[in-house]
Amino acid sequence: MPELSPIVIPLCSSHELRWDFRDVLLRAAPAAPAAGATVRWEELPAGTVESLWSRNRSPTAGDVASRVAHGRDARAVVLVARSAIEEVTAELPAADALGANLRRLSRGDVLQSPGCLLLALDDRCHPCVGWVGDWTETAPLFERLARLADQTLPVLIRGETGTGKEMIARAVHVLGRRRDQPFLAINCAELPDSILESELFGHSRGAYTGAVGDRPGQFEAAGDGTVFLDEVGELPQPAQAKLLRLLEERRVRRLGSSQSRALACRIVAATNRDLPKEIERGRFRADLFYRLRGSELVLRALRERQGDVLTLAELFAARAALRFGRFPVQLGEDAKLVLAAHDWPGNIRELRQAIEVCVLSASTERISSRDLGLLPASDAQAPAVEPLLTASAVERAHILRALASTAGNKMAAARILGLTRQSLHRRMLRHGISLGAGIVRPVTGVCSETVARGPRPPWCGREGG
Repeated sequence: MPELSPIVIPLCSSHELRWDFRDVLLRAAPAAPAAGATVRWEELPAGTVESLWSRNRSPTAGDVASRVAHGRDARAVVLVARSAIEEVTAELPAADALGANLRRLSRGDVLQSPGCLLLALDDRCHPCVGWVGDWTETAPLFERLARLADQTLPVLIRGETGTGKEMIARAVHVLGRRRDQPFLAINCAELPDSILESELFGHSRGAYTGAVGDRPGQFEAAGDGTVFLDEVGELPQPAQAKLLRLLEERRVRRLGSSQSRALACRIVAATNRDLPKEIERGRFRADLFYRLRGSELVLRALRERQGDVLTLAELFAARAALRFGRFPVQLGEDAKLVLAAHDWPGNIRELRQAIEVCVLSASTERISSRDLGLLPASDAQAPAVEPLLTASAVERAHILRALASTAGNKMAAARILGLTRQSLHRRMLRHGISLGAGIVRPVTGVCSETVARGPRPPWCGREGG
């Protein structure tokens, strides 16, 4: 029987290296060269990287992992982005154990951790920024990013919460000439108005009470790098006016100073707000909107990328199993049906969180619909309400069971399904469900137990911001 190719798992953000997979990296040790095996990423054939995260998987993805893992007991090959390594090692002391392992990876060495091999990769290759999806649809996006990467025009990324806006912003940075310069991410929604302008633009000594010295803002600190303004729609009006002037003049002036300095950094902004509507309501400046959208990218919600849901879920399950030391984990067929039927109002972030939690709590190495907690699993003794042939039929059947288990209480049923009450009502209308049809008695078992657990988990439902 032929040996299965190891799973390929990308780690692309500095947060993952610092916190999520820190233990995995610390447990790793330099791997001894295996006879006849390639041990350095640079020696792998050109072009093989481009198929690693395509849904239309070609044999080259498995070939890469198999070639690296040849002669070793490795069930996964973990690819670590070089830009994330550089960002983390720059902040760690020389004697730090994590920094030492990351530097080994950066030199091209292969590290071996229980059950997996770790290699560094150049994330200037398009898929290596970590975007997962159907490559036939993803390729045009990255072709456009490659054209924008070396330009100075601002980039505005729009999309719902959890669609991957920061990941695309990092792609703009690493695909261009600024890749070796700082990437500074600023969440405009979490900074108090009282310090926001000082944080962005800097201040001079005596600009306000407590300003005991000169301090550069983020636009200066970025140098020739990139400043990512996340949730730019949350900026207050005074900061919007200063940002507009900065974009127009390409110069930055600190608070309390009469001198301005040339601006060298690239500005990438993102928002989940409908800015044209915000302009109509007087909450966002129209001139700033037109200036920011020098190049505009709109990311689709996960419910519009249904073909990518299972691919993402399998990747998140592999990553979570590696992180929690439970490798390998597989999705059961019933879990796949539930994942396909859910509309993911929290998008990719909700899917990742749901998979991580169920991997941690699953009692076996196969994830079932019961483990997911998104929709109630079928009671083995209960007759089927209707054949589960399509995603629509799955959704209708689970809505009926949830309503039956709560005696027609829409709020409780919505909590079971991980939906808002309004979202449940829309689905009931779509499937022709009314409280007088099909809701005849409470159903004991999983649905009732779910209600007893109280409010829905935090990863279900819409996220603000």
